[in-house]
Amino acid sequence: MKGLSLPKPLLIIQPATSYDDMPATCAVHGDELAWFGAGCGVAREDILAVKVYRDEPLPDPADVRATIITGAIDMVTDGHPWIERTAAWARAAMAQGAPILGVCFGHQLLAHALGGTVADNPRGAMFGGVDVARTAAGAEDALFSALPPVARMMVFHFQSVLALPEGAQVLATSGHDPHHAVRYAPRAWGVQFHPEFDAAIMAGSYDVYAEAITRAGFSVPALRAANADTPDGQTLLRAFLAQA
Repeated sequence: MKGLSLPKPLLIIQPATSYDDMPATCAVHGDELAWFGAGCGVAREDILAVKVYRDEPLPDPADVRATIITGAIDMVTDGHPWIERTAAWARAAMAQGAPILGVCFGHQLLAHALGGTVADNPRGAMFGGVDVARTAAGAEDALFSALPPVARMMVFHFQSVLALPEGAQVLATSGHDPHHAVRYAPRAWGVQFHPEFDAAIMAGSYDVYAEAITRAGFSVPALRAANADTPDGQTLLRAFLAQA
């Protein structure tokens, strides 16, 4: 299906590409650009991809329709210079009112950029399908009002946002992550879950990270048995693009 044509491109900031750690999955399904493009309903030619981990320059936020900051292999706390440069860009973009959606690492980066705390979750890592409950603020939010009160989402992370920056508002929670979805600015959102994942992408993650997942105390066979598509993720992505 042909994607939606945009007057300005959708910027996807890549702190990594899954071709590096999940090449077999990407050979069939592409990487984050394909996953987010499909979820948003945007054609590849309308996506501007910037690989910040390769020090590719970021555009003026005014020159793009909206921005998605994806997940990553690195952690926000790793302190790489490109992480701090991207955080500074995001901080300036939020101040300008640019529409931004941070996903997993991207969510944590937005919190870090504004002075929040990101670190290993004291409850441990989390993988698989998770029920995310909308807060009262989420029910009034332009994005989260499009979701059911409890949405099923896919997660794959070791770190979390432990303390919010000043002025941030929690839109959805889970038993593992009280700051699971946050509005950081009037048009900037962060989500710990992966709205771009489907069951095939999650299965590929289990293939590659089975040892780390087992060390974290999870049963990979049990995660595989429960693996299923979660269409609420696409709903969120389309709502984000509509707000942009």
